[in-house]
Amino acid sequence: MEAVVYDQSQQAAVLAPAQAPLQTQSYCFVVDDDAGICKVLSFTLRKLGFGTAELATPAALEAALEERNPTLIFLDLGLGDSGALDVLPILARHGYSGPVQLMSGRSQSVLDEVVAAGESQGLKMLPALMKPFRMGVVRDLVAGLGLVTPVAPGMS
Repeated sequence: MEAVVYDQSQQAAVLAPAQAPLQTQSYCFVVDDDAGICKVLSFTLRKLGFGTAELATPAALEAALEERNPTLIFLDLGLGDSGALDVLPILARHGYSGPVQLMSGRSQSVLDEVVAAGESQGLKMLPALMKPFRMGVVRDLVAGLGLVTPVAPGMS
């Protein structure tokens, strides 16, 4: 597994399987096959005090879960040939207990079905986020979860 991870100082490091991940207080996996979305979302989360890992496939997510248990996961509905429905059993199998923020540009009814599927597997699914969304929504979501207390400068 190779993933791009960031710590709170916004220093990037590429992790190989044998390396230990960077340690930070709050950590978020951004699971999306769109590199642009991953970068923007990771940048916003780092500004809020999170370390992040950008993961594009279910296999990369599973390998990352072997190394660390994140505080929060942002999960895109579509991941190339796979999708969120392939990821949910992986999260359940690893005993992930943090919130899962599903996101997509698909219809709300499809998102609601995936949220229900995650909940049926014991996952803490948040209401789906429709793409495109403003980064202020991410800030508000994280603050509402109580994961970060201060609002970072320039994030309002």
